[in-house]
Amino acid sequence: MEKEIQRKNVIWNIIGATANAFNSLFFTIIVTRINGTFDAGIFSYSFATACMLYIVGVYAGRTFQVTDISKENSDTDYIYNRIITCIIMIIVSILFVIIKGYEIYKSIIFVLLCFFKCSEAFAEVLYGVLQKDGKLYKVGISMFVKAVIALVLFLIIDAITKNLMVACTSILIVNILIMIIYDYKNIKKVNLIKTKYSKNVNIRLFKAGFYTFILTFLGIYLINAPRYAIDDILTSDMQTIFGIIIMPATFMGLLGQYIIQPCLTKISENIKNENYNKLKNIVKILTLIILIFGIIVTISAWLLEVPVLELVYGIHLSSYFESMMIIIIGSILYSLSTILSAILIAMRKTLYQVVVYIITAVIVTISAYNLVNIIQIKGAAITYFITMLIVSLAFAIYTIINMKRYKRNWGILNENINNNSNI
Repeated sequence: MEKEIQRKNVIWNIIGATANAFNSLFFTIIVTRINGTFDAGIFSYSFATACMLYIVGVYAGRTFQVTDISKENSDTDYIYNRIITCIIMIIVSILFVIIKGYEIYKSIIFVLLCFFKCSEAFAEVLYGVLQKDGKLYKVGISMFVKAVIALVLFLIIDAITKNLMVACTSILIVNILIMIIYDYKNIKKVNLIKTKYSKNVNIRLFKAGFYTFILTFLGIYLINAPRYAIDDILTSDMQTIFGIIIMPATFMGLLGQYIIQPCLTKISENIKNENYNKLKNIVKILTLIILIFGIIVTISAWLLEVPVLELVYGIHLSSYFESMMIIIIGSILYSLSTILSAILIAMRKTLYQVVVYIITAVIVTISAYNLVNIIQIKGAAITYFITMLIVSLAFAIYTIINMKRYKRNWGILNENINNNSNI
């Protein structure tokens, strides 16, 4: 029975995470085909930035919630905290468009997509409760249903109205309705650990998850840094081109996410129980999977990426082939860094990651504006690759160091236990 549930968890997590991650790709295809490259550029940039602000909404995220083995924080503590972070997310998104001085059309699209991602951010805390209860498959089903209905409705409404604002409103409504109809229904079946709202507990959660939040936020910023340079230097049409060529890299980023999610509880258990060998084997297996899939994706992209994307989007892309391949290789490193980061978060080794991201953010911000200004899209692709190379190397080195430290400490502990038993 347990194996059957685990199998369902893995399968539905992959299906749900895949559908959710690739929705942005399909949305962009629809907007490019129906509304044109100018609107597609606005949509692509706004969606990517909404994803960054989404990190404000989820704050420390589901990984932190699921791997919380302290028993200090209840399920409702996380829900109360999520309500606050979602409110902050919306305030920040409104302030963002005011500060940037976007015209009204771009501002409305931007804020609507931020509300859409905010609804996802709140759903994530409910998903965390279900995952801790061993019901990850229900999370996958929810994500899949939302993704499919939202995509179909977005296509129909945009095709009929040719109005991007109405289409964006429709997907927000879908998320809210399914959260009420399906997610809330599942949460009611879980034996929730309930507590009353506590200001002190919320402050504790904000403090405990601060480093995880900062590193996740900076991680998303690093991915999107080339977009901000393009937004300030180039045109919305160029934003569309970059959004298209970076989309295949979504697959590798997604791969890292749905490989690590089913393993989080096992990783946390092995860390808690000091099972060094099992933890080491998990890291080896996950790394091997990423490298194998990375090779497959790179070869496939080399042979098929340009003609397939040109067919799908109806845009000439052959002159951007080199940029695409640079991004694909960088995305393999990104996927690897995603797995390593999750393991380090489970170990509660977040400060180092924050330092790495801050240093990388400074380097990338400078290089993005300079390279985009000089060689445009190719400069954005090179910036993306540099980012992933720095981060993946730094995380790999730190993970190896910590694994050796764990082995040494656990070895000493076991030796002391054996000596005491002999006495």
